[in-house]
Amino acid sequence: MPEWLWNTTLSDRFSDRYKQIWLSKNVDASMEKCTNNPESCDFAHDIYTEEALKYISERAIESYIQPFFLMLSYSTPHVGSWKPDRRTTTWQDRVHKIAPVYTCPDSFEVAPDVRRIEECRHAALVTNYVDRDVGRILDSLEKHGIAENTLVVFAGDNGPNGEIRIDGELIHDLATFKSTADQRGGKREVFEGGIRTPLIMQYKGTIPGGTVENLPASLEDLFTTFADAARATHLVKASALLDGVSLLPTLTEKQSSQIRREYLYFEHCNLQAVNWKKIKSNPNSLCSWAVRRFDGWKLLYNYLDGKYYLFDLNSDPSERQNLYGANPELVSSLWSLREEAHIPLKEMGYDGQVEVW
Repeated sequence: MPEWLWNTTLSDRFSDRYKQIWLSKNVDASMEKCTNNPESCDFAHDIYTEEALKYISERAIESYIQPFFLMLSYSTPHVGSWKPDRRTTTWQDRVHKIAPVYTCPDSFEVAPDVRRIEECRHAALVTNYVDRDVGRILDSLEKHGIAENTLVVFAGDNGPNGEIRIDGELIHDLATFKSTADQRGGKREVFEGGIRTPLIMQYKGTIPGGTVENLPASLEDLFTTFADAARATHLVKASALLDGVSLLPTLTEKQSSQIRREYLYFEHCNLQAVNWKKIKSNPNSLCSWAVRRFDGWKLLYNYLDGKYYLFDLNSDPSERQNLYGANPELVSSLWSLREEAHIPLKEMGYDGQVEVW
């Protein structure tokens, strides 16, 4: 439980940019105190939701004149959900999840060697908090009469966390929730389990309910899509300098005008802010990358094992059969796309200095 949260508002834009929301209840918070008496602590997730609902209420009145944008990034569920007393912080403390209100039904099954209470808390963070409060956000749009004029996007930023152990004891297992639908890999990896995540949209009166769209897309497409939906032509023009494309033609069933790229590129460097010097000198030591062409072929490098992989996702969506050595011409073709997309860290002008403004 944090003792304060950052709050940035438009009025702070050119003065004191960052304001703090002080959470006085959490000064002496402990896992025992907050789980036994949830009302005695402030859960950050609840603060985020209340601020979001307040913002929607304030902006709804002028929404037909001035479009508004809200980005709500929940921190639940997350491996670091519990912040213990800084004097007693240990890895064991940090990985424990906390859900102030949770139930563990008899029907909830986990593997025999997994700590059931930890997985129950994980499930509770999804159902009792994320599901509940996404519903509250949608209800608020209906209440203010702007649901049909609002594009809502629910997205995952990366794949789920893999196994978590404490002193050899398994407290979280991907198999419990089947979070990757049997795709290989997870968070911090560029296998499908790390990059293929939920992207759900609601645009009442525009996107037919229950529609499933197979157009490959990335979060980098959202900026251009939002600008297009808001008819902000100056932003749409500016976004031409970015890698993303507007998905609005597909969402409005005008697929013939949808810009279709040849591929998507993903790259992950482990702790880049800390390891930037090593990454500059030897990117392969800490960076994985993947080129995912829209015809289903995918080339990737995994720094964790130092291996290259080639997959045909059409016939092998779970990436079990590595074809890297079987088709050198295809590898060369995909490699050229990687060279086109990749920007070496040393060419970005990043020298390890932090800009303060």
